Amino acid sequence: MFNYTSEAPLMQPKPLYCYIAFDLFPSQKGAATHIDHCLSALQETFSCGLLICLGNDDMPTFQYDTERKLYVYRWKEKVVNFLERTQKFQQAIQQILSLPLNTELSLIHFRDIWGGIPALNTSEAIKKVFEVNSFASIELPNRYPSISKSVLQKLSKLEDYCIQNSDAIITPSEVTKTYIQQNFAISEVKVTVISNGVTIYNTITSEENKTYILYFGALQKWQGIKTLFKAWKELEDLDIRLRICASIPEKRTMPYQELADNIGVAHKIDWEFELDKQELAKRIKEAVFTVAPLTACDRNIIQGCNPLKILESMGYGIPVIASRLPVTTELITHKVTGILIPPDRPEILGRSIRKLLQQPELIEDMGMAAEKHIQKNYLWKYQENKMKNLYLSL
Repeated sequence: MFNYTSEAPLMQPKPLYCYIAFDLFPSQKGAATHIDHCLSALQETFSCGLLICLGNDDMPTFQYDTERKLYVYRWKEKVVNFLERTQKFQQAIQQILSLPLNTELSLIHFRDIWGGIPALNTSEAIKKVFEVNSFASIELPNRYPSISKSVLQKLSKLEDYCIQNSDAIITPSEVTKTYIQQNFAISEVKVTVISNGVTIYNTITSEENKTYILYFGALQKWQGIKTLFKAWKELEDLDIRLRICASIPEKRTMPYQELADNIGVAHKIDWEFELDKQELAKRIKEAVFTVAPLTACDRNIIQGCNPLKILESMGYGIPVIASRLPVTTELITHKVTGILIPPDRPEILGRSIRKLLQQPELIEDMGMAAEKHIQKNYLWKYQENKMKNLYLSL
């Protein structure tokens, strides 16, 4: 049985809410940013909480965060097989939720079905909020192409179970909301769209003689990195560099660095890894513009997403060239706050980059319009207020 007493003494108040995430926290990834702001909204709604998430060897397994009034349990067991890892995680959650410490929980917020199954096995008196950022049945084939149809069918049933039995559903994209309404027999009022948000960091930058175009964030296949590298091959004659600020460790980017070398653009790319928010903000502000070449795959088109990289770039007044998909047209107005182009077309991306570099006035005008749009609609304080209202309504 898990024991909180060493680092989270029971003399502290009992948690009133629990947030469950099959994600590393803290980290530089966008998921961790979203978790942080969900926790902020929960902290302003409840006096004490519990976070169950993933951790690495450098993080404490158990702790009580006095500033947040938050018990934290980080699951660190090393299991190679992904589905076995999720099952072990679920078992850990069940043990933790059954502890005497957690007898006063009134709300459980979970980000995925791995946390949802054990959460929904608790008392019906505890309200359940399912934060749907993705569906495993759609997401996993991108990571594991050989995954069987029978496994995907089982995952779909678990997704349906979690959707049907949650008291409320949060999703960051209208595309995802539409998918839920079309594929699950639930009331429309059960689903609330709460977008990702932006926190603006004040940083000292050198914006003269901007020398690079920026890609930042994770490097999953559906982000369109291969398309970006092929487009860069078309820009060999230009004195401009591509800077990639990856949110993952350098070791995990090696396949992409090798891809850049194979395509013949490695000499035009500068890499940085796991920058903190202040340093990343500086890199964004010093870019000419940024790129988000999302691919036209089920993960982006059917399931939906809400790219934090687009919102953050726009928030600093830096326009984005992005793939024209429903998830990006939610955020960008073509030639007003950014540029939208067909997905998976490296030659068009290359031409668009070349053309925009020749229009500094358009870059400036779009940047100012983008910044105003974010300031009016997408600051994290607005999204946190929406979350608080949802929690209070339950």
